[in-house]
Amino acid sequence: MTDDVRRSRNAFLVVGVILPLAIVVVSTAVIATWLPELPDPIATHWGTGGVDGFGPKWAAIALPLGLGAGMVALMALLGVFGHRLPQSGAKPQVQAWGPMSRLLGGIGLGSGLLASCAGLVTAGVQRGLADAADAPDIGGWMLLSLGLLVVGTVLGWFLQPRSPERRAGEGEGEAVEGIPLAATERAAWFGTAMMARGAVIALSAAVLLTVLLSFAVFAEEAAGGWIMLGVSALLIVLTVTMLVFRVRVNAAGLRVRSVLGWPSTRIPLEAITKVEVVDIAPMAEFGGWGWRFGPDGRRGVVLRAGEALQVTHERGRIFVVTVDGAQEAASVLESLRERAGR
Repeated sequence: MTDDVRRSRNAFLVVGVILPLAIVVVSTAVIATWLPELPDPIATHWGTGGVDGFGPKWAAIALPLGLGAGMVALMALLGVFGHRLPQSGAKPQVQAWGPMSRLLGGIGLGSGLLASCAGLVTAGVQRGLADAADAPDIGGWMLLSLGLLVVGTVLGWFLQPRSPERRAGEGEGEAVEGIPLAATERAAWFGTAMMARGAVIALSAAVLLTVLLSFAVFAEEAAGGWIMLGVSALLIVLTVTMLVFRVRVNAAGLRVRSVLGWPSTRIPLEAITKVEVVDIAPMAEFGGWGWRFGPDGRRGVVLRAGEALQVTHERGRIFVVTVDGAQEAASVLESLRERAGR
């Protein structure tokens, strides 16, 4: 681990874990002092017509503490250990820290603020009430809580250092040399990018969880259940389209296309200003697998860790695709680009 990564991890732990947990604990302690003033049962859910859900007094402490600590813990686990998730094509492990890790730290701080504000508001409006059903609407306060989530995330991002991040245009990619081509020769390269087994398992588990939640929601509300099933169907379609991509390099430029036909990206040869080979850490740099956008501005098809072809568009946009044989693909693309330039 480099000094830059160590410094960023320490900042992540302070900003994204210790600080939000402290906020959650303090707010929960304040709520605990209010318990004698709260009705029993307390209101735990508000609908369009007012209070429509109730629970025991201890829920006033358990809900914000569980939600806040749970979200912070999840962001911490993903930020610190996400790069160790099962993934192919990276031996030894590639970059252990990146922009997405920094973003997760910000989300941890925002989540702590969200849970704390929501808990304080939910309990605060019920102080002194004999019947929780008389509690006023808290819709405006919930909007404030969501605003704190955004503000906390942005603040947490800027409170962490940038040093270990991979930035566009800093020459971090491996130098690429073209192959000799005669004026009458033609060259092309074809490859297949497949999602790592660990990524397939993780995405499948997420889809399965969404389906199970859909049936759970159905038991309470049919309309909500149909919405959840629709979300599940969309996730299934998106997951299937991201499993396998065809990569083609020829005189027309670079084309990366899902085996199902969508999504598809084509970058003309004349629009490419730089060709590189880089190592990619999906979780640390892009937050997962599939068609991804990184916090550093890059986009592309990230299906596993390790070697990737990276091209820079004339407008400054950077596109990456993780594929075996990225070095050969880059050499062919660089040769065609140089010849087109001549």
